[in-house]
Amino acid sequence: MNVVAHARTGLALALVCLLGRAASAEPRHAVYVDMLGKGGLWGLGYEYEATPRLAFGAVGSYYFAGGDHHLSLSPYVAAYPLVRGHHRLFVQLGPQVVRRVTPSPVPEWGGMTTTRVGAELSSGYEYRNHVLVRVYGMASVGEHASPWLGVSLGWMR
Repeated sequence: MNVVAHARTGLALALVCLLGRAASAEPRHAVYVDMLGKGGLWGLGYEYEATPRLAFGAVGSYYFAGGDHHLSLSPYVAAYPLVRGHHRLFVQLGPQVVRRVTPSPVPEWGGMTTTRVGAELSSGYEYRNHVLVRVYGMASVGEHASPWLGVSLGWMR
């Protein structure tokens, strides 16, 4: 065999190893819908798993309630203190920014717009295996403190 044939064989083996490794790697990106949790009534979330015990993500939402328009963004850092296979206990901490716009029903009043920043702490159970299922309790602290429950459903890549 000449040098070119050895190089081709080596390149083919490297590609097979890389492709085989990528196919068997655990998914690190998650896209999910959050209901009654970080996004308020609903939210669309994304999460990147940096290590098996640390992830970064955010949930954003936009909805109407009682004539008001709500826009929220909740970035967070997630830690996984207990991991067993596809089952995990998680803790998430991060800020929440909420913008509320109340349009005026009358011409004499210009309406109202407020933007508030608070903090959110959540903890719960998570199942990850190409799908993401999360059930959790959380507390939001800003002008008021309020406990809350949430559910997240999504998929992973």
